[in-house]
Amino acid sequence: MADTGIVNIHGKEYKTVAKRVSEFREEHKQELGIQTNLVSIDERTVVIKAEIINKEGFVIATGYAEENRQSSTINKTSALENCETSAIGRALANFGLAGGEYASADEVAQAISQQNQPKKFVKKYGMDFEEIQAHLDILDDKASVDAYAKELKTKYPNSTEGQNYHIRTMFERKLKELRNGNTD
Repeated sequence: MADTGIVNIHGKEYKTVAKRVSEFREEHKQELGIQTNLVSIDERTVVIKAEIINKEGFVIATGYAEENRQSSTINKTSALENCETSAIGRALANFGLAGGEYASADEVAQAISQQNQPKKFVKKYGMDFEEIQAHLDILDDKASVDAYAKELKTKYPNSTEGQNYHIRTMFERKLKELRNGNTD
């Protein structure tokens, strides 16, 4: 990431959470603060709540984040830290410091990294995400997407949590495209 705290991802500019925290502190250091609280933690997931609060402790904005320890290499060792950063980024976005897009640069970069993992799954688990995506691309209604989801559950009954997460993300993206009429 550049020293500016602004990252260009697929032609869009995103501010990092660190950049937005710096701007927030510069603008509001005397009257507002950021507070984080651990909501839950176990061997698989971490949930954190971040709040923008005033001097009196009144909550101005809130942001929640959840991280799965198995979703990325970084999360295997730093899910708590990533979760806190994401929660702070969401609280800042709810406060009005969204950084150009609602998702932070860090969240977008992680999402893109997860999208770029399919070839690894094909090699390791025999699940061809590119084939699944190509099939999804030709579907044009919710019923056919739902039917394909059932077909995959039968085809891959022993899929891992990571595989299921990735497939769910692909299906959610397709259903969102159908709802918005973006079926290029």
